Amino acid sequence: MQTPPLPRPSDNPRHQQVHEAVRALVREQGVQISMDAVAARAGCSKQTLYARYGSKQALLLQVLSDDGNNRATLAGTPDAATLRPRLAAFARDHLARLSQPDTIGTARLVTAQATQFPDEVRALFDTCVGGLQERLAHWLQQAMRRGLLRHDDPHFAAELLLGMIVGLDFDRQRFMFPHRDTAAQQADWADFAVDSFLRAFAPPASRA
Repeated sequence: MQTPPLPRPSDNPRHQQVHEAVRALVREQGVQISMDAVAARAGCSKQTLYARYGSKQALLLQVLSDDGNNRATLAGTPDAATLRPRLAAFARDHLARLSQPDTIGTARLVTAQATQFPDEVRALFDTCVGGLQERLAHWLQQAMRRGLLRHDDPHFAAELLLGMIVGLDFDRQRFMFPHRDTAAQQADWADFAVDSFLRAFAPPASRA
């Protein structure tokens, strides 16, 4: 008898087991995971996975999308009182996540598989990095419309800010070089990056 499909709600225990299985396997194997391995790790049948998610690519993208939505975010509408504090909190959270051993380990593994699995790796970049840039650009655009930042391309501004936040630290980790691995060091750099960005994008009236 065929196993019934998994329920849709994301808080369903089996759904969470499947997602945790995918996350663990990606950390261990990169994007070359199989549905057999996911089923074995999650304690369900492969038929259930195909009935519920359709394909390995669809399942992988769903997990990555959920993870991307849970990454560093900027809540609320920016105003003069919240602009800098929220950007600084975002920067600190982003740096902390990038400094986690699982993050850099997965990045190394996935980068090594880019030529073998180009579609999966591009989808991962688009979902994780592109999604983060899009959400940040939307928030910065609101700040620009409110006159808190000078008007410019919000996607360019988001990319620039993300680059300033990360600096060389992710590369230092990739090459096993000492990096900012304490909350205090990350906070100092996050504040420096955000303050530099705000000076560069200060509205014209603030420059007088």
